Amino acid sequence: MAEMGEVEETEIIKVTNLDYNLTLLQEKIKKDPESYRQEFSEQFEHFKQNMKLLNIQPTQHRMNLQPILELVVFLSKTAIYYKNDAEEFARLLVNILTDQGPALHHHIRESFCESLLSLRNRKHLDTIQLLQLFFELCKIEDKNLRKFISTAIVSIIKKLSKSNDDLKLKTKMQVFLFAKLKDSRAVVARLAQMVLINVFRRGFWKDNKTANAIGECVFHRIPKIQVSAMKFFLGTIKDEEGVAEDTDSEDEQAQNTKTLKEVMCAFRAAKKTRKKEKMFEKAKKTISKDKKEKKEGKSKFCNLYAIQSLYDPQQFVDRLFKMLESGKNEKFEVRVIRMALCARVIGVHKLQTLGFYSFLHRYLNPKQREVTRILLYAAQACHDLVPPDLVENLVKVIANNFVTDKASTEAIVVGLNTIREIYSNCPHAADPDLVQDLVQYRSYKNKNVAMASKGIVTLFREINPSILHRKDRGRPTEKSADIDENEIKFGSLKAKTFIPGAEILYGVEEGMEMEDIDSDASEDWVDLDVNDKDDSIKNEKNEKVDDEEDEVSGEEDEISGEEDEISGEEDEISGEEDIEDEEVEVDDEEYLSDSHDVEKNTQTEEKKVKIDELNPDERIAKAQEISENRIFTDSDFKRIRIHQLQRAIMNKRGTKRKQTNADVQIEEEFEEKKIRKEEGDGLPRLNDIEHFHKKIKKQSKEERLAQVKEGREGRESYAKKTKTGDHVGRTNRELAKKKNFSMIKQKVRGQNRQRSFRDRQISLKNYLLKQKGKKTAN
Repeated sequence: MAEMGEVEETEIIKVTNLDYNLTLLQEKIKKDPESYRQEFSEQFEHFKQNMKLLNIQPTQHRMNLQPILELVVFLSKTAIYYKNDAEEFARLLVNILTDQGPALHHHIRESFCESLLSLRNRKHLDTIQLLQLFFELCKIEDKNLRKFISTAIVSIIKKLSKSNDDLKLKTKMQVFLFAKLKDSRAVVARLAQMVLINVFRRGFWKDNKTANAIGECVFHRIPKIQVSAMKFFLGTIKDEEGVAEDTDSEDEQAQNTKTLKEVMCAFRAAKKTRKKEKMFEKAKKTISKDKKEKKEGKSKFCNLYAIQSLYDPQQFVDRLFKMLESGKNEKFEVRVIRMALCARVIGVHKLQTLGFYSFLHRYLNPKQREVTRILLYAAQACHDLVPPDLVENLVKVIANNFVTDKASTEAIVVGLNTIREIYSNCPHAADPDLVQDLVQYRSYKNKNVAMASKGIVTLFREINPSILHRKDRGRPTEKSADIDENEIKFGSLKAKTFIPGAEILYGVEEGMEMEDIDSDASEDWVDLDVNDKDDSIKNEKNEKVDDEEDEVSGEEDEISGEEDEISGEEDEISGEEDIEDEEVEVDDEEYLSDSHDVEKNTQTEEKKVKIDELNPDERIAKAQEISENRIFTDSDFKRIRIHQLQRAIMNKRGTKRKQTNADVQIEEEFEEKKIRKEEGDGLPRLNDIEHFHKKIKKQSKEERLAQVKEGREGRESYAKKTKTGDHVGRTNRELAKKKNFSMIKQKVRGQNRQRSFRDRQISLKNYLLKQKGKKTAN
């Protein structure tokens, strides 16, 4: 009986301990919810009494906060096992936050919001109801709470985008957030805008609805929301400037990340000092900076997709330009951002906002603030559908204000670069007299001005050589010969009735694929026949047989060697007749197919030679004939592209006059710009306007040697690789000095004395006996 009493007492003590140890009670409820229903109900009743107290007195002493916070965390983790209690718990939290939200302590507010988010994830609370509460709470001046609300909403959207189960909820959330953009309270509208921008950049809601909803924020009554929306469409500053973002290789990034992790782990385990605390703070800042750069890198080109997703870009630009004209009292920085967005949308969609070009005239002055950016916006807004007279007036204003003898060299370079970018987009607006005046600057004493002028010459050699003087046109090429002057005129149709370069496919049958390209510009073609499949199967079988034969034992190798010697003797005896008998037997079908392929290749090579001898008119006729009677494949387009590149290289090699370094540099920059415009939005960047050529200084011998030594750093040496470590590099004699004497006494005994004749005789005898396999003498 005494033992039974002790057992009951221990059980009572355990139960009473559960009431006070909420963590242990949480684990017990997780394992068996129904058995601990009563204990949960007691804690829930205790929470209800605290809620009544908070309604009466929202401000609590800091000593009373910790029990409430622990109780809320406990209930949020365990109420999910009791559906009715969970819904009542969520309702109590919503009511207390709605009624006494601003008066509550900030830690209690955050804890309540976290609990509501957890209940929503378990579907014990409606999502729209939670969003309404969050947007009401964002009016409270609590920075941490607003940050948590924004992160929580983005996390909800992220989960919905991954599951794609509840499309109705996604639509409701979009309608709710779009409505909050029009809210009269600036904080609410700002929060909704930041959430939409975040989910669009991260790809959760990357659709036309979200892009156009953010586009409406450009015309919001609050300037801060306007600027945020415009910066979203414009993207990063580095993208506008055309500066390549500095990204290390993957190995270097992994190494840097590993080093930062080591610093953080070392700080946790090591002794805390001021120096280590500074290193730890620096490591944390570096990690956050890397994460931020990674996010900016991912969202670099989202602005182009957003601009392309606008429903009515013409109406969008007209409204924006109207705000730009009427905004006289706004800051100059905001006006420049509006100019940038107008120019970007006009250039991407090729719109007709004709008043924008004359509006820019007043800002095209060398003394104007941010004049280089304004020149960039003028170049971005020009495209081939703008009337030539507007572009011509814009170019004349730039030439009169920047490209004059009174202007500084920097102003002349910027003006020439801007005119070149405008002409590259609008070649029909070029005035021959003005172009001839600009070309004269290539003999200017300043190298930057001369190079900028040569850039204009290089441009017109590509797009319209006839506008240049005969001596400036350069050597005529195939591309310049194919340029039609009627196509350069404004409003002319640039459609072609054939694919340029298709004449090289004359004599090449359809269904043939390019295998490889030799250095001599000769290509091999293969028929996709059944025979080829059989050949490939046979080759695979032969490879398998060869692999099996490599694993054969040495005896078979000896047999094969004897057979080779016999066959060699037969070769000497038999002569030519036996050589014919030893040739590999080939099937008749394979032999015929191989001979047929050889004939085909010779025919195509002969036809290719004949095509190279055709004049331009005959080439066009042949290309038109092939384009009308053939379905082109990817291999055909690849062959045409390679042939065009080869022709361009051969034309450059055939020039009599050796090109200078400046000419080569200009041509390379021109090709790089063409490739970059084809890959991106096709608009120039600030680096194209502010491009200055640095004069290469001749290095001295000491500088050259220093550069050579710098290049050798980190390079593997040609010497024998040596191991690295704490115990590497010492000889056996040095290591023996620290060994125990019993380990080396035998070796020392042999080194200190000479062996006698008898010892050497015995050792020799033992050696000979071991060689014969007999027992050695003792």
